[in-house]
Amino acid sequence: MNRANVLKVIIVLGLLGVALSAYTLAYKYGAATAEFCSINDTFDCDLVNQSTYSMIFGIPVSALGVLGYGFIALTAFMKLRNPSDKSLTNFLTLLTLGALGFSFYLSGIEAFVLRAWCLLCLASQAIILVTTGFVFKLRSYDK
Repeated sequence: MNRANVLKVIIVLGLLGVALSAYTLAYKYGAATAEFCSINDTFDCDLVNQSTYSMIFGIPVSALGVLGYGFIALTAFMKLRNPSDKSLTNFLTLLTLGALGFSFYLSGIEAFVLRAWCLLCLASQAIILVTTGFVFKLRSYDK
């Protein structure tokens, strides 16, 4: 897979993350439904999405996801247009590693505090994990 294709995959993953986070945000405020996501006591999006941990300094975590994934997609697009700019690769690495770390933190909250998992959150965590892998693939082209 060449650099341009890697960047296109990162852009698509970023946009998918924006869409998923926007849906989760709409769900948080009752503008969308997610009955499929509340299966039992272990998989309960209502519990996770309405917990006090779903907000940071009054900002919904899902809104942060929209912004974070948007920045990832935008940065990858800028890199696609300017492939020789290594600072964009470094910024993309910083964004994805920060998002991945935050994702691990949220997974810890789900596992050890709430003892419940949100399928939408798990999907987002999978997206950022895969995105991070592609960003490291991209870094191999900048050496």
